Amino acid sequence: MKKILFILFLALCLALPAGCASQGQTSAAPTAEPTSEPTAEPAAEEEGSPSDATQWIEDGSATDASMGWTGADLEECVEDLAPFEGMVPYIRLECPGAAEINDAIEAEFVPLADDPACEGMFYLSYKAAQRVLSVVMVVKGPNDTIFYTPYNLDLITGEALDGEALMALLGVDADELKALEQTVMGEEFTHEYGTGEAVTDEAFYAQQYERTTALENTQTDRLWVAGDGQLTFVGRIYSLAGAEYYERALGTGLIF
Repeated sequence: MKKILFILFLALCLALPAGCASQGQTSAAPTAEPTSEPTAEPAAEEEGSPSDATQWIEDGSATDASMGWTGADLEECVEDLAPFEGMVPYIRLECPGAAEINDAIEAEFVPLADDPACEGMFYLSYKAAQRVLSVVMVVKGPNDTIFYTPYNLDLITGEALDGEALMALLGVDADELKALEQTVMGEEFTHEYGTGEAVTDEAFYAQQYERTTALENTQTDRLWVAGDGQLTFVGRIYSLAGAEYYERALGTGLIF
């Protein structure tokens, strides 16, 4: 009898630790039976997620994009490249895209500072939608010509954006943008030269209008987001006098 009681007591003692382990804790869900199916891999993070920003923000202390350069003022992001005050910009951010853009600008535009063919040079900078930093180089040439070269930086991923990448980021279709550019350039042409009634050479007017609004005159490489959030492009307006064409910075009406 004592032997039976001892065995029962021992079994009770061995069972107590399992019950005490859950005391004061939330009851665990039942353990699933093992299966032969492989465990699903975690979903990949989307490009441009806040966690990407922490890998390039200058001081390395940010935990999400809102604490990084996306919240910085434009003046904190762009400054003059010494000694080219007001002429050549330098992006102060520590990321691959900024380094790429800075190198490209320095290589192409610093030599123009002493080039007699360059009659003036300056830059414009914009920061829109807390995501895109745009820097536009503006160079004045002979016959009142002006040439625009934009550069764009994704403030979330830290990557430089060409025209195709910028369109993808903004969700803009290339064919739709080209059609919109044709309309905008046609409107700009008639704004500058009228509708043709008072033109002495109507055939030449029609030819230059057609060249301006032709599909092959559209482009999707030189794009940027202006300060008002408007997608802007460089339009070539073929002229009736002077240079063959003049470049204009034209808004698309697409706001981001």
